Amino acid sequence: MRHLKLILILSIGLNLIAAFFVAKELYLKYYASGSAPVEKKAEKTKIKYFLNRQELFEVLPKDSNSIIFLGNSLTQNYALEELFGNLNIKNRGISGDIIAGVLNRLNPIIQTKPRKIFIEIGINDLGGGISKDSVILNYKKLLDTLQTECKLTKIYVQSLFPVENGRKEFPTYCNPKINSEVREVNEELRKYSAKNSITFIDTYGTFELNGELNPKYSVDGIHLSGQGYLIWTKLLRPYVEE
Repeated sequence: MRHLKLILILSIGLNLIAAFFVAKELYLKYYASGSAPVEKKAEKTKIKYFLNRQELFEVLPKDSNSIIFLGNSLTQNYALEELFGNLNIKNRGISGDIIAGVLNRLNPIIQTKPRKIFIEIGINDLGGGISKDSVILNYKKLLDTLQTECKLTKIYVQSLFPVENGRKEFPTYCNPKINSEVREVNEELRKYSAKNSITFIDTYGTFELNGELNPKYSVDGIHLSGQGYLIWTKLLRPYVEE
């Protein structure tokens, strides 16, 4: 009987220890930063950042002589004023943005009626699991809206950049499937631009090496290095200055 009691006590003790470590893991995963899961808090932070930047764009002065660069983190990280030496250039990139996000924040751009718009968008759509057909459809909707609402604005569509295969930082982005879809989307954008009097700028060919992003132009398989931005600027300068 005494032997059974010892076994029971030992069993209860082990269960309590196990429960403690399980509870600790759950706490660290879900409640270390508050009452919501860490993933949800990160998503809320991302949304708040997006909204704050969008609000900033809405209150900035509207200048019809401006040249707007519209896009995601590749554009946001672009030191446009310094590299082009042009104060009329306005950076309207938001990190993590997708085509639907750009569509939802077009109002201040439409109100501006800028002289030129350079668009770089789409890789976050593909990397986030949005089908290439939806990407093409949404992109066409974006271009149709701009052409309808900004009739005097010169629109430049930049091809999607390739990505570097096998980079562990962004496994859903950096793989051959995404690179294949990038090429298909670019071809559709090229044809659509030609049909609708839109200038298509092929950045892909300069940054591509063996079907993926040339690693000497990238810091993580997606985002560009300083050298990459210099090359990009050289490509765009004739269009910016024309």
